[in-house]
Amino acid sequence: MPCYDGRDNDERIIYQDRDNPEDKRLIAQLIDQNKKLESGLCALITELEKKGIADEIITQASKSGLVNLTEFWLHHSKEDDTRLSIELHRFSEHEQEVFKRLLNAR
Repeated sequence: MPCYDGRDNDERIIYQDRDNPEDKRLIAQLIDQNKKLESGLCALITELEKKGIADEIITQASKSGLVNLTEFWLHHSKEDDTRLSIELHRFSEHEQEVFKRLLNAR
């Protein structure tokens, strides 16, 4: 049984006043919680991919939970690729080759 029903149309107001310190704290907590949940989901899907069962599990979990995990994973993976590509280009070609060599040695 999913703990979130994707059909839930309950519109909640997250904050009332952007300048209210309590509302700012709540927003910061929610952003932090979301980042941790995304990181955890990323780690889980990555491990499923290593075992070659990610597609099967994601498809079934999406049906069971009424949440499109495939769309999440495609979007999240693309963001990771972009972020890491930007980071990698901070290094010289020689340094990039060293990284590739080190990664291929594993």
